[in-house]
Amino acid sequence: MNLVHQIEITEPIRFALSKMEAYEIALELARKEEIAAQAYKRTVGEAIRIEASDDAGFMYGILDIGDMLRKGESITDAEVTPYLTNRGIKFNIPLDARCPSYSDASTSAGKNIANVWDKEFWHEYLDRMAENKYNVLSLWNLSPFPAMVRIPEFPNAYIDDVKVSARSFKAKLSGKDIFDSDHAENLVTVKKMTIDEKIAFWQEIMEYAKKRCIRVFLFCWNVFVYGTEGSGHGIEEDQNNPITRKYYYAAVQAMMDTYPLLAGIGVSTGENMTYNGRDTDDAESFSSTDVGFVAETYGAAISDYVKKHPERDFTFIHRMLMVRYDRIMEAYQNFSGNFEISFKYSQAHMYSSTKPNFIGEFLEEKAPDVKVWLTVRNDDYYMYRWGSPDFARKYLANMPVSCLAGFYMGADGYTWGRDYMMRDDDTHPLFIDKMWYMFKIWGQLSYNNKLDDQYFKDEIRVRIGLDDKTTERLFDAWDEVSNIIPDFNCVHWHDFDFQWYPEGCCMYRVDMDKITFANINEFVSCEAITFGEHASVMEYAKSVVNKETLTKISPKVQTTSMFAHANRAEELLEQLHGMSSAPEFEKIIYDIEALKTLGYYFAWKEEAAMALAIYRLNQDRKYQEEAVEKLKKALPYWKKYSKMSVEANIPQVLTRYCGKVDVQDFDEQAEMDILLAGE
Repeated sequence: MNLVHQIEITEPIRFALSKMEAYEIALELARKEEIAAQAYKRTVGEAIRIEASDDAGFMYGILDIGDMLRKGESITDAEVTPYLTNRGIKFNIPLDARCPSYSDASTSAGKNIANVWDKEFWHEYLDRMAENKYNVLSLWNLSPFPAMVRIPEFPNAYIDDVKVSARSFKAKLSGKDIFDSDHAENLVTVKKMTIDEKIAFWQEIMEYAKKRCIRVFLFCWNVFVYGTEGSGHGIEEDQNNPITRKYYYAAVQAMMDTYPLLAGIGVSTGENMTYNGRDTDDAESFSSTDVGFVAETYGAAISDYVKKHPERDFTFIHRMLMVRYDRIMEAYQNFSGNFEISFKYSQAHMYSSTKPNFIGEFLEEKAPDVKVWLTVRNDDYYMYRWGSPDFARKYLANMPVSCLAGFYMGADGYTWGRDYMMRDDDTHPLFIDKMWYMFKIWGQLSYNNKLDDQYFKDEIRVRIGLDDKTTERLFDAWDEVSNIIPDFNCVHWHDFDFQWYPEGCCMYRVDMDKITFANINEFVSCEAITFGEHASVMEYAKSVVNKETLTKISPKVQTTSMFAHANRAEELLEQLHGMSSAPEFEKIIYDIEALKTLGYYFAWKEEAAMALAIYRLNQDRKYQEEAVEKLKKALPYWKKYSKMSVEANIPQVLTRYCGKVDVQDFDEQAEMDILLAGE
């Protein structure tokens, strides 16, 4: 490579250039201040010229050229400006058994504790993020301070070493008791580290992130004080305890002082908090005084620090969760610094409607100048590889872009570290490598929403080593099955992850403290997506019985779409089997087969639910007989799917389901659906 440049070759640029070393091209780099941040302009002459105003623009421009060369594409003139300014990953980070995150009473979290203290893990992770143009890493933990900082005012409130517990976990959805006395008595050290070595570790990780143009944020829930139990300082899980308030204030300032590259802190109000001495998750219950705990600790600490250090670019993000917007803004009216709001955009299920409207009322209420982060939760796909660029394009296009600071995408039910679920891969790849196509789709399209399908087809072709025809078929089959769960989630809706896990067709019942299979009664009674245009099964049944016109989209429309996706995928799979012996190809084919099979099951069972709902309203037995027949058609698909799932994946303890999810355990309950419908 022949490089001509009028700029300093910084670390982000050097990283991008390292991807070009094998190619004989002339590359020219020039700084143009008028180009927007992260954007670039490419012109092709005797040399390929990249113009940008910042390191990110140069890095992305060079990476894109490297991609085109790798794929054998013609390089043409282009101007690219980021569609979304901030494109992030939400990572529930298991720092230690003593400093857990919400996901930590789980298989994936326990096995990843050692990984998150491994520099090579983060270097690999951050490289992948940069390659796909993610520029925000948000780390979420219930009580990160003891594992990350020394606090002068609380000199004993830290933990040395990295420990896991030899005891199993029993999660609570509140985050309470993830670490208790039994765990404390059965700790195992997986890495020897002093708190000073831990601080140096995270300083290096944040420096490495900067070299990839990635900013690091820290998110906390309240009020949790894990890791301080033996400190002797009197810190308690009580927002009215003055020592606890002083601790949080001092801890936040210590975090800011220790990590100059930390870009911001995000918070929740209301989790593990009390109102007038009782637990509650009711946003109406929390007065401005309760919101004041966070404002007077996190908020005051950040505001005071920024006043003393006006050069510090630091953002405070307040989540719209269990608290009203007006009470947030009242509490922070005198805040100094960058203040932004976070909203859970699709609740726990981003793979549902491409135009979720949960945010509608908030957008009407909020002040025009308030910037918003979208929490985009994927608690739909832990096992199977998703891939639909068209779905992502529509979803991104419908975001309220004009008021957005950005988004961060992630799960609460599974830790996005290394994967310990696949049976046949003892290398334990990064979860974002296992799901490489999904991460590429969302990262690349949120940066450049003009990328067409051919961009992704070329990626599949080159990565796996396929001919054009096989690539087309694989792209289409993958796209088809990736729209089945989104179709179904629109008419089978629960807000929260523990209430509905589509890959397992199950949920955690809080009232019974157990995992339950979503049986035919659940399919009949379940509501459609809130604030959406879809009708539920019961709404459909009432319209049939009452001979009324259904104004919403019928669940019949959704099942027709699901059948069409599954049928088309089946046709394509017949043409794809045996077309490549590449391990990656075989894994994708397996996942497509599994998702197609699950699609048939959901579609037949939803059809049965519609018939059964009509029968329960009008007692016409022909509808009951129809329901029974459709459940009999559904059952073989469930048994095939459950068998495929456990053959390819190790059943996991999932935090938000408070136990192990083994889909094959539900086979008998799937059989019982037929008897339930016949009652």
